[in-house]
Amino acid sequence: MSSAPLTLLGREFDGFRRAVSAHATAWPSGGTEGVRATWLGLPELEAAALGPDDPTADLLVVPADWLPALAASGRIRGLTPYLEQTSPEGWPDAWSPSFHEGITWGDDVYGLPFHDGPQLLFTRPSLLAEHGLQPPTTWSDLLAQAAALQEPGVRAGTVLAGKPDGHNNVYDLVLHLRRFGGDLIDAHGRIVLGTAPMRAALAFLREVVTTLVSPAAAQMDSNDSGSEFAAGRVGVTVNWAGYSSLAAAGAVAEDFACAVAPTHDDGSPTVTVNAFWVTCVTTACADPDRAWDYVRHAASAETDLETTRAGASGARRSTWADPDLLVDHPEHALFEQAHAHSRPLPRVPELPTLVQVLNELVDAVVWRGEPVEPALAAASAAAASFAPPLPLNPTRSPS
Repeated sequence: MSSAPLTLLGREFDGFRRAVSAHATAWPSGGTEGVRATWLGLPELEAAALGPDDPTADLLVVPADWLPALAASGRIRGLTPYLEQTSPEGWPDAWSPSFHEGITWGDDVYGLPFHDGPQLLFTRPSLLAEHGLQPPTTWSDLLAQAAALQEPGVRAGTVLAGKPDGHNNVYDLVLHLRRFGGDLIDAHGRIVLGTAPMRAALAFLREVVTTLVSPAAAQMDSNDSGSEFAAGRVGVTVNWAGYSSLAAAGAVAEDFACAVAPTHDDGSPTVTVNAFWVTCVTTACADPDRAWDYVRHAASAETDLETTRAGASGARRSTWADPDLLVDHPEHALFEQAHAHSRPLPRVPELPTLVQVLNELVDAVVWRGEPVEPALAAASAAAASFAPPLPLNPTRSPS
């Protein structure tokens, strides 16, 4: 292996920057500059990873949802041979089984978990107490409490990230689509959008946006939505657990708590979206053995713990249960339970294209207030351009 720096592309986020810097500094084979990272906005990262030109970096830190598209286009390397020869300590049981589907496509593993933060409920206990309220346990409770906590000019009842970037806006749609009993792809691999659950999810989100969310949320991305709660401008919300670090450093530092996502009104658990970030090795990498050595190092127990200390969220069970970490990050004690009812988006190479269709659908109906039926018809027509049926991923648990 050479000692030249590896190049890495990832999303701009302070926690990611600090985590990769800490990983590279502690990497025994890293040399003086082990990893040279470039951080991009989410649309720019998607263009660099999935655009017309293959990525030239050695490593990518990307959403696991992109792995099938990257693998099918030959842009990233299968990691199964490395896992069979020099797997990270504790592989695979040191990670929740909920990750296994998200990192595989076909018969190969294509990335290792880097950052995880399941969807959790965020509340402000003192604010709830001032209004004589208990933490919500169901979605109906959450909506009622958001309305009670809303105070124009002071705080919104809740927050959604409306920026049309194919991230939180789409994940929120899928969360509520599943909550109403639907999904994006049927058992035969066909995209199904014009369904009653889809209409219910769009109507629900439109109602929330027009009654409980700040108008400024239309231009917020996921990071902005986390910052909005941290600044004390939101009463209650469901968002990624990783944003607890922002809350702990923000205006609500002494007054916030997390819990698992609200249940259905009958008490049955909500199936949340398992959206996490992975590190993968590109086919452009000239020294894949060295790149794997870094990925394996970054997935070790101590380095994964450092990911959380740096302001992101480690993905190993040992990190979630670390007693010292739980003093400052008690929300990690919820991760195992949260992952028990969590599923990724469909594992198909066409997913990034489908996400852009959903991105426009959500923006049109939920945020711009356009009529549902024409928007759904346009989305269904766009989705029909994909070759039906889509090949569902024959996933397996890595071994």
